[in-house]
Amino acid sequence: MQNKMCLLILGGGIDQIPGILKAKEMGLYTIVLDGNVNAKGQHYADEFYTVSIKHIHQIKHFINNQLSKKVDGVIAFGVDIPAIIAQTAQLLNVNYTIPFQSAVLSEDKFLSKEFMQQHSIAIPPYRVVENIAQIQDFIKEYSLPVIIKPIDNSASRGISFVKDTKQLQHYFDYALEFSNAKKVQVEKYLSGAQVSTESFVIDGKVYNIGLLDRNYDDVERFFPNIIENGGDMPSIVMKEKHKQQLTNYLNIIAKKLGIKNGVIKGDIVIYQDTLYIIEFALRLSGGNFSTICIPESTGVDFIKIAIKLHMSYPVHLEELQMKKDKSISMRYKFSEDLKKIGLVVNIIYPPKNNNILFSNFHINIGDIIKQKTTNHAERLGFAIATGETRDEAIQNAQTYLDNVEIICE
Repeated sequence: MQNKMCLLILGGGIDQIPGILKAKEMGLYTIVLDGNVNAKGQHYADEFYTVSIKHIHQIKHFINNQLSKKVDGVIAFGVDIPAIIAQTAQLLNVNYTIPFQSAVLSEDKFLSKEFMQQHSIAIPPYRVVENIAQIQDFIKEYSLPVIIKPIDNSASRGISFVKDTKQLQHYFDYALEFSNAKKVQVEKYLSGAQVSTESFVIDGKVYNIGLLDRNYDDVERFFPNIIENGGDMPSIVMKEKHKQQLTNYLNIIAKKLGIKNGVIKGDIVIYQDTLYIIEFALRLSGGNFSTICIPESTGVDFIKIAIKLHMSYPVHLEELQMKKDKSISMRYKFSEDLKKIGLVVNIIYPPKNNNILFSNFHINIGDIIKQKTTNHAERLGFAIATGETRDEAIQNAQTYLDNVEIICE
């Protein structure tokens, strides 16, 4: 055990368990930090410590006072903290794939938009606003609909889809509430298919591995919140020219931000047959995209490659080659699906067949379910399914979710 290379993992929740298990499968010694004393990932780690991964001073205190083993790499799975990972890597004097200043820029939706505009990357019109009058000016210039969002949050927190000007003050205040920097951004909404992308940069070259068509069929159901209901692979939206546009833009991002080896996550929209980048992040995606959907659909062991990059292990080109093209669909269950909401007294799960690759619910008996889903963290649970066709995969996932019975009183 003493000779094992050691990986420090920031985050030990349910979404991080596949990454912890993959690291152990690779023969690595795992030390996991999470601010939640009951984090479920602790049961899979070699060592676990209750340390907030959102506060660098707590991580520094852990390193100086509790860490007793030499760490060879640091990573986070699906947690939006690239700057903290970069700082942690500096404290440990280990390799990290993203320069600190680049990580800071990527966490700020306004600064990242400014960067992309400066380098001629196609993006929706945007503006940081301080009051309702500035939102109205933006609408006069670009027309409705628009998106109002905090500049520094994730999981759809604080975001509103605005179709008229009746409640602008409410939408502005809502975004402000979820912004740590107390800054609000307005963007022109570009209608079109949206795609989540997950790409590697290896020796300065971009490899687009994961392309997932995001499902926003229920936009009216959740209005004015913008809630994604899973997605589907392989993408049927991305044409070859869109893939090339994506590669060109990510090459610019990697080169200008000094990323020789790393991961770039993208949220894109195809508007009038042109690819626009809504946001990019210099981290692994959450929501089981990188941990389950990509490897099951493409055969590429995405998490293993990401770990190798963070451990400074060599990555071979054959590891990046897609080995299959399998139909995968992920769908969620929401409080809006339930006949009755309130205190959860029982959860009855149907038996899983071979078409259900993975399913998990974040609620437990004794939890209270509220009426409306306002962000992605409030989704109740999900199922990832496969099928001979896309439609069959979607149906398999939805059927399983429909048969999960959540009883409330």
